[in-house]
Amino acid sequence: MNKNLDVETTPLFQEEWETELNKMVQSPFAPKWNVRIGDRIGENEFQFVQTFQKQLLDAKKQGVYQTKASIVSFLETYRHLSTHFSESLNGLNLVNDFESIPQMTRDDLQSNITKIIPNNMDLSQMVINPTSGTTGKPILAPNHPKAIGCYVPLIEYSVKRFGVKPIHSPKSTFAIQLCYQEKTIEYATCHSLAGGAKFAKINIHRNSWKKESDLQMFLSECSPQILTGDPYAFESAMKMGIKYHPEAIHSTALELTPALRNKLSEYFQCPIINFYSLNETGPIAYSCPLDPEWMHLLPHDLYLEVISKDTRTSVPSGNVGEIVVTGGRNPYLPLLCYRTGDFGEIQYGPCLCGDHFPRLRLLSGRKPVYFQKTNGETVNPIDVARILRKNPYIFQFQVEQLSRDEWECRLSLEKTIWEDVTIWEKETISIQKELESLFGPRSQVKLSNNFPLDGKKKIAFINSYRNEETI
Repeated sequence: MNKNLDVETTPLFQEEWETELNKMVQSPFAPKWNVRIGDRIGENEFQFVQTFQKQLLDAKKQGVYQTKASIVSFLETYRHLSTHFSESLNGLNLVNDFESIPQMTRDDLQSNITKIIPNNMDLSQMVINPTSGTTGKPILAPNHPKAIGCYVPLIEYSVKRFGVKPIHSPKSTFAIQLCYQEKTIEYATCHSLAGGAKFAKINIHRNSWKKESDLQMFLSECSPQILTGDPYAFESAMKMGIKYHPEAIHSTALELTPALRNKLSEYFQCPIINFYSLNETGPIAYSCPLDPEWMHLLPHDLYLEVISKDTRTSVPSGNVGEIVVTGGRNPYLPLLCYRTGDFGEIQYGPCLCGDHFPRLRLLSGRKPVYFQKTNGETVNPIDVARILRKNPYIFQFQVEQLSRDEWECRLSLEKTIWEDVTIWEKETISIQKELESLFGPRSQVKLSNNFPLDGKKKIAFINSYRNEETI
């Protein structure tokens, strides 16, 4: 039997980790695993993350976060390493001309990524994290194992703020990520940065289990400290009647409404931690333990601004604008005034919770949308995105459920495709067939190619049929 861990995927792995991991992987209640994943953390990456964690904790203790003045040294460094930085900062005095720096956009990441990546970089450890493309042009965001490894201390810091003490032992399961999709990857692994503690991603959809009762038995057997996932997965778990009480729930990817947050907290009997994170930036903020409507800036190495929609300059506290970030720790993707496309407001000053980093209130997150099959079952929009994303001609899309069995799928396509009638008809038939198979018997999907492609985030999923209750 193939080993679950090896030095190629998990350079620092130890035999006792494999022993403990096998118990999870080979459990009679385990889901249908379909991939093996390691953390790719070697000794250099381990030391990098350890240093990052120490700096993070020191900065949090002292309340020292990035400011316009302190981020200048970051800009000076990459001014000489990245063609994009060099061109954008040409002729500018970084202290006096900060407001004149051209802002980086999703278009830059999609079209000019080779100019952003610092020159003479060793690309052998590059990991590609594709964005979904559901709220803008899809981006193939390059990343490095050491930057991905920094998620561990950042997540651990956020859960500790809610009373969870991570157990660094291979006998412990720190987190299980829940998904509810027709298809997705499922794996179990150990993390070198957590003393070999186990992590797993599972699909709670019935497609992934030999028996319906296995899911409940598996969670009870593994006893993860926290559950992670998006609000859609947690609401599905609640509706399925899953009975498990983690020490906390870590919610990310989609907007978590106050009503759903309260329902989840009552059902799972634990704190609900909202987490704001993007593929391009990594973790940005987590919900304040005293006021969950606000989120504290999490890392110490990101400079965060809120800019005016009209003037594109920073606005004072109490004003709403677009969230812009500079800095970070991803050696392949240094960020220069990167416009996230998300909107909110920012506040400065001490907080009674004890974290004195700036507080952010998001105003336009990615709201979950619940589609319905013709037989009444729920469809996760991620399954819709999975079908559309694999088509190389589709740049962006928007899908709307118009009635119980009618759908409209609006696409931004490569121009040469929709101008070629033969190819477009062939693609149309193929996409319609897959979507109608997903939505169920008698479903009708109408495709159009009039969705504008302008690089801006847009609503990807709409259900005008159900006009469902606000959750």
